[in-house]
Amino acid sequence: SAAQVDDGTTTEQVPVIGSVTVHKFKKSATLEVVATPVCPPEQFTTAKDFDLKSYVSARWYVQQQMPVQYLPETQNYCVQAHYTLRESRTLLGYDVDVHNYAEEKDGTVHSATLCAKIVDADSGKLEVAPCFLPSIFAGPYWVLDYSEEEGYALISGGAPTEATEAACKTGDGVNGAGLWIFTRKQLRDQDLLEKVRNIAVAKGFDVSVLKDVDQTNCKGDPVVV
Repeated sequence: SAAQVDDGTTTEQVPVIGSVTVHKFKKSATLEVVATPVCPPEQFTTAKDFDLKSYVSARWYVQQQMPVQYLPETQNYCVQAHYTLRESRTLLGYDVDVHNYAEEKDGTVHSATLCAKIVDADSGKLEVAPCFLPSIFAGPYWVLDYSEEEGYALISGGAPTEATEAACKTGDGVNGAGLWIFTRKQLRDQDLLEKVRNIAVAKGFDVSVLKDVDQTNCKGDPVVV
Protein backbone atom coordinates (compact mmCIF):
# COMPACT_ATOMS: atom_id res chain seq x y z
CA SER A 1 0.00 0.00 0.00
CA ALA A 2 1.07 3.65 -0.40
CA ALA A 3 0.82 6.68 1.85
CA GLN A 4 1.29 10.42 1.24
CA VAL A 5 3.54 12.45 3.55
CA ASP A 6 3.41 16.20 4.07
CA ASP A 7 6.19 17.17 1.63
CA GLY A 8 4.47 15.48 -1.29
CA THR A 9 6.63 12.37 -1.18
CA THR A 10 4.83 9.10 -1.90
CA THR A 11 5.82 6.12 0.21
CA GLU A 12 5.25 2.60 -0.98
CA GLN A 13 5.13 -0.20 1.61
CA VAL A 14 7.25 -3.19 0.71
CA PRO A 15 7.32 -6.67 2.27
CA VAL A 16 8.13 -6.93 6.00
CA ILE A 17 11.60 -8.11 6.90
CA GLY A 18 11.40 -9.63 10.34
CA SER A 19 9.35 -7.22 12.43
CA VAL A 20 10.42 -4.05 10.52
CA THR A 21 8.29 -2.50 7.83
CA VAL A 22 10.44 -0.88 5.16
CA HIS A 23 9.15 2.02 3.11
CA LYS A 24 10.56 2.86 -0.33
CA PHE A 25 10.34 6.61 -0.95
CA LYS A 26 9.49 7.87 -4.42
CA LYS A 27 9.96 11.61 -4.79
CA SER A 28 8.23 13.14 -7.80
CA ALA A 29 10.49 15.36 -9.93
CA THR A 30 10.46 17.13 -13.29
CA LEU A 31 13.33 16.32 -15.62
CA GLU A 32 13.82 18.72 -18.50
CA VAL A 33 15.47 17.16 -21.51
CA VAL A 34 16.95 19.57 -24.06
CA ALA A 35 17.65 18.04 -27.44
CA THR A 36 20.89 19.07 -29.11
CA PRO A 37 20.32 20.18 -32.73
CA VAL A 38 21.67 17.93 -35.46
CA CYS A 39 24.20 19.95 -37.45
CA PRO A 40 24.16 20.37 -40.34
CA PRO A 41 20.39 19.80 -40.34
CA GLU A 42 18.81 17.41 -42.80
CA GLN A 43 16.98 20.28 -44.53
CA PHE A 44 20.17 22.19 -45.27
CA THR A 45 20.69 22.95 -48.96
CA THR A 46 22.42 25.56 -51.09
CA ALA A 47 21.04 27.41 -54.11
CA LYS A 48 19.52 25.59 -57.06
CA ASP A 49 20.11 26.50 -60.72
CA PHE A 50 22.47 29.24 -59.58
CA ASP A 51 23.35 31.89 -62.19
CA LEU A 52 26.89 33.02 -61.41
CA LYS A 53 27.08 35.55 -64.23
CA SER A 54 23.98 37.31 -62.95
CA TYR A 55 25.22 37.13 -59.37
CA VAL A 56 28.51 38.89 -60.17
CA SER A 57 26.90 41.48 -62.45
CA ALA A 58 26.60 44.24 -59.82
CA ARG A 59 27.78 45.25 -56.35
CA TRP A 60 26.37 43.72 -53.18
CA TYR A 61 25.82 45.53 -49.87
CA VAL A 62 26.01 43.55 -46.64
CA GLN A 63 23.09 44.23 -44.30
CA GLN A 64 23.95 41.69 -41.60
CA GLN A 65 26.93 39.44 -41.01
CA MET A 66 28.36 37.05 -38.48
CA PRO A 67 31.60 38.22 -36.84
CA VAL A 68 34.52 35.97 -37.77
CA GLN A 69 38.27 36.15 -37.27
CA TYR A 70 38.92 38.19 -40.40
CA LEU A 71 35.74 40.33 -40.13
CA PRO A 72 35.42 41.64 -36.55
CA GLU A 73 32.31 43.53 -35.53
CA THR A 74 34.33 46.78 -35.41
CA GLN A 75 34.26 46.69 -39.23
CA ASN A 76 30.47 46.48 -39.55
CA TYR A 77 30.20 49.72 -41.49
CA CYS A 78 29.61 50.18 -45.23
CA VAL A 79 30.53 46.56 -46.02
CA GLN A 80 30.39 45.85 -49.74
CA ALA A 81 31.44 43.11 -52.14
CA HIS A 82 32.01 43.16 -55.88
CA TYR A 83 32.98 40.24 -58.09
CA THR A 84 34.67 39.92 -61.47
CA LEU A 85 34.37 36.69 -63.44
CA ARG A 86 37.62 35.89 -65.22
CA GLU A 87 37.70 34.73 -68.84
CA SER A 88 39.93 31.82 -67.89
CA ARG A 89 41.12 30.12 -64.71
CA THR A 90 44.38 31.34 -63.18
CA LEU A 91 47.42 29.12 -62.75
CA LEU A 92 46.56 28.74 -59.07
CA GLY A 93 43.04 27.58 -59.93
CA TYR A 94 40.82 30.68 -59.51
CA ASP A 95 37.88 31.84 -61.63
CA VAL A 96 36.60 34.97 -59.88
CA ASP A 97 38.17 38.10 -58.39
CA VAL A 98 36.55 39.11 -55.08
CA HIS A 99 36.73 42.76 -54.02
CA ASN A 100 35.77 43.40 -50.38
CA TYR A 101 35.35 46.76 -48.67
CA ALA A 102 34.49 47.79 -45.11
CA GLU A 103 34.86 50.76 -42.79
CA GLU A 104 35.16 51.27 -39.05
CA LYS A 105 33.08 53.75 -37.08
CA ASP A 106 35.82 56.38 -37.34
CA GLY A 107 35.97 55.98 -41.12
CA THR A 108 39.05 53.76 -41.27
CA VAL A 109 38.88 51.82 -44.53
CA HIS A 110 39.61 48.12 -44.97
CA SER A 111 39.72 46.69 -48.48
CA ALA A 112 41.05 43.51 -49.97
CA THR A 113 41.03 41.57 -53.21
CA LEU A 114 40.65 37.81 -52.86
CA CYS A 115 40.12 35.05 -55.39
CA ALA A 116 37.41 32.43 -55.76
CA LYS A 117 37.30 29.01 -57.36
CA ILE A 118 34.09 27.59 -58.80
CA VAL A 119 33.39 24.22 -57.16
CA ASP A 120 29.78 23.58 -58.22
CA ALA A 121 28.29 26.42 -60.24
CA ASP A 122 24.71 25.10 -60.33
CA SER A 123 24.49 24.88 -56.52
CA GLY A 124 26.34 28.13 -55.82
CA LYS A 125 29.39 26.54 -54.23
CA LEU A 126 32.70 28.41 -54.48
CA GLU A 127 35.90 28.52 -52.45
CA VAL A 128 37.74 31.74 -51.55
CA ALA A 129 41.29 32.52 -50.46
CA PRO A 130 44.03 35.14 -50.83
CA CYS A 131 45.06 35.12 -54.49
CA PHE A 132 48.66 34.13 -53.74
CA LEU A 133 47.59 30.81 -52.20
CA PRO A 134 46.89 27.71 -54.30
CA SER A 135 43.16 27.06 -54.48
CA ILE A 136 43.51 23.85 -52.44
CA PHE A 137 43.82 26.14 -49.39
CA ALA A 138 40.62 28.05 -50.15
CA GLY A 139 37.61 27.96 -47.82
CA PRO A 140 33.94 27.43 -48.70
CA TYR A 141 31.80 30.31 -49.93
CA TRP A 142 28.31 28.98 -50.51
CA VAL A 143 25.34 30.84 -51.94
CA LEU A 144 22.39 29.41 -50.03
CA ASP A 145 19.66 31.45 -51.69
CA TYR A 146 19.63 34.20 -54.30
CA SER A 147 17.09 36.30 -56.14
CA GLU A 148 18.19 38.92 -58.65
CA GLU A 149 14.58 40.02 -59.04
CA GLU A 150 14.18 40.72 -55.32
CA GLY A 151 17.79 41.78 -54.89
CA TYR A 152 19.08 39.54 -52.11
CA ALA A 153 21.53 36.73 -51.45
CA LEU A 154 22.21 34.55 -48.41
CA ILE A 155 25.82 33.40 -48.09
CA SER A 156 27.59 31.06 -45.69
CA GLY A 157 31.13 29.87 -45.17
CA GLY A 158 30.05 26.30 -45.75
CA ALA A 159 27.62 24.06 -43.88
CA PRO A 160 26.52 24.97 -40.34
CA THR A 161 28.28 22.19 -38.45
CA GLU A 162 28.31 23.60 -34.91
CA ALA A 163 25.32 23.32 -32.60
CA THR A 164 24.02 26.24 -30.54
CA GLU A 165 21.19 26.21 -28.01
CA ALA A 166 18.76 27.19 -30.74
CA ALA A 167 20.03 25.75 -34.03
CA CYS A 168 23.29 25.53 -35.99
CA LYS A 169 26.11 27.83 -37.11
CA THR A 170 29.41 27.73 -38.93
CA GLY A 171 32.73 28.20 -37.18
CA ASP A 172 34.07 31.70 -36.49
CA GLY A 173 37.68 31.33 -37.61
CA VAL A 174 38.84 31.67 -41.21
CA ASN A 175 37.80 28.74 -43.42
CA GLY A 176 34.38 27.24 -42.79
CA ALA A 177 33.14 30.41 -41.10
CA GLY A 178 30.59 33.14 -41.63
CA LEU A 179 27.00 34.01 -42.52
CA TRP A 180 25.98 37.04 -44.59
CA ILE A 181 22.85 38.74 -45.90
CA PHE A 182 23.49 40.69 -49.11
CA THR A 183 21.19 43.13 -50.90
CA ARG A 184 21.59 44.97 -54.18
CA LYS A 185 20.36 48.21 -52.64
CA GLN A 186 22.48 49.93 -50.02
CA LEU A 187 19.46 51.33 -48.18
CA ARG A 188 18.08 48.71 -45.83
CA ASP A 189 14.71 47.15 -46.62
CA GLN A 190 13.59 45.70 -43.28
CA ASP A 191 10.90 43.49 -44.82
CA LEU A 192 13.40 41.99 -47.25
CA LEU A 193 15.92 41.52 -44.45
CA GLU A 194 13.39 39.63 -42.35
CA LYS A 195 12.51 37.44 -45.33
CA VAL A 196 16.14 36.41 -45.81
CA ARG A 197 16.60 35.83 -42.07
CA ASN A 198 13.61 33.48 -42.19
CA ILE A 199 15.20 31.64 -45.12
CA ALA A 200 18.31 31.17 -43.00
CA VAL A 201 16.22 29.84 -40.10
CA ALA A 202 14.48 27.38 -42.43
CA LYS A 203 17.90 26.09 -43.46
CA GLY A 204 18.79 25.44 -39.82
CA PHE A 205 20.85 28.52 -38.96
CA ASP A 206 20.87 30.30 -35.62
CA VAL A 207 20.39 33.87 -36.86
CA SER A 208 21.25 35.35 -33.46
CA VAL A 209 24.86 35.29 -34.71
CA LEU A 210 24.04 37.97 -37.30
CA LYS A 211 25.00 41.55 -36.46
CA ASP A 212 23.76 44.68 -38.22
CA VAL A 213 25.95 46.49 -40.72
CA ASP A 214 25.56 50.28 -40.83
CA GLN A 215 25.26 51.36 -44.46
CA THR A 216 24.84 55.08 -43.73
CA ASN A 217 27.39 57.91 -43.85
CA CYS A 218 29.77 55.90 -46.00
CA LYS A 219 32.80 57.54 -47.57
CA GLY A 220 31.70 56.49 -51.01
CA ASP A 221 32.02 53.69 -53.48
CA PRO A 222 35.29 51.82 -53.19
CA VAL A 223 37.62 51.77 -56.14
CA VAL A 224 37.47 48.38 -57.83
CA VAL A 225 40.78 47.40 -59.43
